[in-house]
Amino acid sequence: MEIDVARTGGFAGITRRWTAQPPPEEASEWISLIDRCPWDDAPTPTPTGRTAAPAPVVADRDPVPDGFVWWIRASWSGAFTKEAELPDDAITGAWRELVDAVRDWNREADAPRSRER
Repeated sequence: MEIDVARTGGFAGITRRWTAQPPPEEASEWISLIDRCPWDDAPTPTPTGRTAAPAPVVADRDPVPDGFVWWIRASWSGAFTKEAELPDDAITGAWRELVDAVRDWNREADAPRSRER
C-alpha cells in the first residue's frame, strides 16, 4: 500500500510531497481513511502532470491567486489506484484526515530514532 500527496502552488510555487507506506497490519485503518474520501466527486488529475497546475478555483469564482492545488494518489494490491486533484479549499473532512495522516506518517518516519543505552 502506498499513499502519495503533493501540494503545489502558493506564493513561491514550490511543490511539497509526502508518502506513506504503512505495513500490512495497518492496512485496514488506511483503507478506511481512503474509502471515506469522495473520489468519484473529485476531478481526475490531468495526464500532462501537475507542475503547471492552474490556480485553484473557489466555487464558481475566479482562480485564487497563489492558491495551493493538492494531488492525492492511493494504491494497494498493485491493481487498485485512485487519484484526485483538488484546490486547497476542498481539503476538508475525509480529505483533510487522509492528507494529515500521510503528512504525520512522514514526520514519524523522518524523526530521528532515539538511541538505546
